[in-house]
Amino acid sequence: MKFFSIFTSYRLLIVLAVLCNMWGGLLLSPHMYADEPLVVGTSAIYSAVKDLSEKDSELAIVVPPDLCPGHFDLKPGDIEKFINAKLVILHTWQKDLPSIKSLIHGTNPPPEKIAYIQVEGNWLVPQNYIKGLEQIGKVLIKAGLLSEENFKKQFDKRKKEIDNFEQQALKSIKDIHPENIPLIVSAFQSDFVNWLGFKVVDTFPRAEEINLSVWGNLLKKGKEENVKIVVENQQSGEIDLVKRLSTELNAQSTILSSFPYACSSCNSWEASVQNNINSLREAIKKTH
Repeated sequence: MKFFSIFTSYRLLIVLAVLCNMWGGLLLSPHMYADEPLVVGTSAIYSAVKDLSEKDSELAIVVPPDLCPGHFDLKPGDIEKFINAKLVILHTWQKDLPSIKSLIHGTNPPPEKIAYIQVEGNWLVPQNYIKGLEQIGKVLIKAGLLSEENFKKQFDKRKKEIDNFEQQALKSIKDIHPENIPLIVSAFQSDFVNWLGFKVVDTFPRAEEINLSVWGNLLKKGKEENVKIVVENQQSGEIDLVKRLSTELNAQSTILSSFPYACSSCNSWEASVQNNINSLREAIKKTH
């Protein structure tokens, strides 16, 4: 019944948005009602498109970077952007989200209007992000929004910058010997902390998926391995859970983002990665 209620609400929003779109076309001037040529599923895709096209004025993001992609409310404005978009780029895992399923079912876009990107793992891990750039480049070329020549130029430039950034980031964290620091982390952050070389003792799922058995195992492993830090995923919202777990283990807690542009100073992909690294460093300082 809960799913039905959510589904019905989204369908109602879509109907209202379509009507507004029709009336808007009659009542508003072209300057007041400009089409959105490109809609992207998350700020990770936004970042990649921006890096390849060197512009962001024509991009609209479905899910804000600081929110959980599976728990957000669509607004009529979001639906209007979706209807008017020339191209919509989503992650494959967004297909199954109730809001996205309802949006696609309600607006019934032609198949060529929606492209899905399949890249496993956290996009703030450099090599994952590079894979994302490659796939999104192909999508933009196919849609006629980017030439092959410009793609190669921008991709080669960004790949070199990201590879250099990765080397510097890994070198800069060697002084704290991450391999000797045991962590318990959100499953959504295991990629990131493994990339940095930390010792991951265990991972935990979303709060609603944790039962007494999982909780007991986390406490057991945390105490056996003398876990120093518990890492929460910003978009998952496990704040209370992480606080309780870190208190039980006498450890520090910290919050990392899975998506770029999730904080006021995170104005690029690199800045977003660095913000996560800085958060880990701050937590480590508090353990001494």
